[in-house]
Amino acid sequence: MPKYENQDPGFFTQQVMLIGTYDPDGKERFCPISWVSYTWGPPPCLVVSIWGVKKTKDNIARTGLFSATVLTPDLLPLAEQFNRGTYKKDLFENIQYSTQRGVALDVPLLLDAKYSFECKVLTTTEVGETMTYFGEIANINMSDDIRNMEIFDLRKINPVVYSPNNYFTIGEHLGKIGDFSKS
Repeated sequence: MPKYENQDPGFFTQQVMLIGTYDPDGKERFCPISWVSYTWGPPPCLVVSIWGVKKTKDNIARTGLFSATVLTPDLLPLAEQFNRGTYKKDLFENIQYSTQRGVALDVPLLLDAKYSFECKVLTTTEVGETMTYFGEIANINMSDDIRNMEIFDLRKINPVVYSPNNYFTIGEHLGKIGDFSKS
């Protein structure tokens, strides 16, 4: 178990999203980000925090728009090539992927992704080198197999969860809210 000091950032598990924007030349850019949450609203928002110097931050500041795609295991090789720390030119040139423009907003979407959001920034908060965006959800794109589920079965969606330097997926279904307070 890693030893953490009080001053170290202490995070445990985080869902990973591929944040999509357009560069000034119109080229799509995706950036894996694991600091993502939601607000109920109204309006409902995706909350995305991005640390450090990134072109994605510049693109969001310029356009006020972004997409967020739920990272699934099939997208991990692509996510690693979108990450400047794990990018390898020879590998990236061999990865095939397709994009399309958003339905509601001018944001890039990964074609055939299971679940993605199209968001317009309502407000931002800056703390140190981290910018946090509250993006109003303008549209949700989902695959037919997710749309036809009775519940959002995370075992079937199989989102990637990040914990310092490691990727995981979801295990078993434990029950519904209220199942553990029955007498």
